Amino acid sequence: MKQTTQMMMPHLYAIKVLDKLPGFFKPHRYLYHCVRCKWSFVVNDGRRGALRPVAEEGTTLTRDEVVARASTFAAGPCPAMRRVTEAHLHLNGSNGSNGHHPAHPESPSHPEQLLR
Repeated sequence: MKQTTQMMMPHLYAIKVLDKLPGFFKPHRYLYHCVRCKWSFVVNDGRRGALRPVAEEGTTLTRDEVVARASTFAAGPCPAMRRVTEAHLHLNGSNGSNGHHPAHPESPSHPEQLLR
């Protein structure tokens, strides 16, 4: 269930074309900004296919944060959606699929048991 939830919750990007690095055959750089969690990534930074997570408001990221953010770039999970999903699972986790308690918990679950 957890992997299915993660697969369904990718980032939602707004993409901005940045400047082209100097030199022949250098790729354009792109800024990918997730509108949900506000994380940003620079793609093609220095070489084609390179990915660099960017910190908010000029703060620096630790190596562990860079690795963790980069691992969510392609398929997620988006941290904003993970919080929503965890809250939903917390609310509905023990009560059943729709969040309601059974009407008669002492009654048997199978009708065949009533006929005996």
